[in-house]
Amino acid sequence: MDFDLNALPALLQTALDAKTPLTERSAAPYAQMRYPRLLPLMRFSSRRWRAEAFGSVFCLSTRAMGGRMQLCTFVCTPNLGTDLPVLLIDAMRFGQKRAAFVEYYDCTAHGAVCGPMQAVFARFRDLPDYAEKPAWYIASRAPYSLIKGGADGARLEAMLRETAAAYGEAALSAQARRPENLAGLARFAERMVREGNPSSATMSRVLGRAGAETFFRTAVMPVSDRESFFQI
Repeated sequence: MDFDLNALPALLQTALDAKTPLTERSAAPYAQMRYPRLLPLMRFSSRRWRAEAFGSVFCLSTRAMGGRMQLCTFVCTPNLGTDLPVLLIDAMRFGQKRAAFVEYYDCTAHGAVCGPMQAVFARFRDLPDYAEKPAWYIASRAPYSLIKGGADGARLEAMLRETAAAYGEAALSAQARRPENLAGLARFAERMVREGNPSSATMSRVLGRAGAETFFRTAVMPVSDRESFFQI
């Protein structure tokens, strides 16, 4: 089956790991979650890695409506201070409906390395655009982001796989670590917490408002590479 979101986390991990080694970290206490707890309508599983070249990698898989709806979020956060944009991949499958978002946010002080990502953009820009709801962060996206949908699940899947590989390739060209990049990342993450991010509403129901904020800061988009919260 094309665009299989059950297989997507491993697909993205493998593509990225081929370029920059990934070391798995504990995702506790978020490894397995469900909502509501008694008769769950939504089930979540999380995984985390450290990418040698740039910092944090996070993946959240969601199953809802008895598996009829599948979601996958994959986040690369350059919290070593390298000249990379934040990468946020969101994929959704609900019946015959498919969406694949590749979002880049350049928080660097002098401009991110993005040549490989621009090449992926050129290859897949012809896919149908996906109509999304207005949000503050849309204006902050890099122009080589891809917000796509349509019926061609195999090509959407290829787009996401090539995105992960391209990001890993760019990471190899962005080895310098700059404190000013971390400052920009911290400002962006703070806006994601204060002004809302794609998972805010859902995770606030699952974890409560304060719990959702902790989840975002420590698991989804940590601005520090230190393992102060999690057990390795």
